[in-house]
Amino acid sequence: MKKIMALILGLAMMLGIASCAKKVEVPSKSDVRKAVEEEYEMEFKCKSQDISDDEKEAEWVFLSKDGSLEVTVNWNSKNPEEFEFDEEEHPEATETDPVIETETEETTEETTEETIAETTKETTKETQTSESSDASETSGDETKSTAAPQGNGKYVNFDEMNFYVNGQKFTLGKVTLQEMIDAGVPFDEDDLEDAGNNLKSNYQSSGFEIVLGEYYSAYIYVFNDTDSGKPMNECYVNEIYFPYNPKKEQDILSFDFPLNMTMDDLKANAGEPTKESHYDSEDSDYYSDTLKYETESERYISGSRYQFEFSNSELRYIYITYMP
Repeated sequence: MKKIMALILGLAMMLGIASCAKKVEVPSKSDVRKAVEEEYEMEFKCKSQDISDDEKEAEWVFLSKDGSLEVTVNWNSKNPEEFEFDEEEHPEATETDPVIETETEETTEETTEETIAETTKETTKETQTSESSDASETSGDETKSTAAPQGNGKYVNFDEMNFYVNGQKFTLGKVTLQEMIDAGVPFDEDDLEDAGNNLKSNYQSSGFEIVLGEYYSAYIYVFNDTDSGKPMNECYVNEIYFPYNPKKEQDILSFDFPLNMTMDDLKANAGEPTKESHYDSEDSDYYSDTLKYETESERYISGSRYQFEFSNSELRYIYITYMP
């Protein structure tokens, strides 16, 4: 991994005072995408979500179309004009290897353009429908999620990659999108309009939003590993992404690990990670750690993974991905 600092012109921090709180204007994923493509002179596929304008740090992950290069971009509000690029090569990739891309029924242009359009839709929503009346943002002292850990005590379990919605267990690689819909999972209604659209062979869908509260969501993705197109609602769920905010209370989504765990707690339960990286901001007191637990796939370049990202020693981003 090598780290390259790049100055991105035209992205500046805008400070304002509203309700006695500071607010910053964060860069959009499309702007970050352009910066990555200019730095590496390649065309990349977005894999992670944008953040709302009240967040203080973010991470975007990009994968080249041929699967040979993965780039992670880190940003924090104290240095809004600076990005850190983390590069990871996959030399075993070839142009014939299947690459997870976003596909919808009405695709008429290149996949990269559709991905940007989907991202714009997700990040420009001003309101969300909340089906949890008691989920709200707290003030003052931080309040941990009331969603208790489930399962058999194993934080990382590749045999059963579970998550729980309102106490009901769902397992990546087994549950379909339609089964989650039928179970009453509080999806965003606009996203469900695309549930019946066709998904190409060896493609991953765009995110389906699970509403946890006002301006607070998780996202699941479905994968078609068959040899022909298939409606997305008939595909199995293969990934869940949760940008955890300890200042927001929710009891809808939970996992086999506690959300207030430390890195030491994680290692004590799951052992040393497959990969671990640390980032220190040179001009602020912000730092982050990423711990990845991975297994190889029998069919694809990217295997199954649990990825935990800690900001200033606090769990913030969770990715759980199943690949056959």
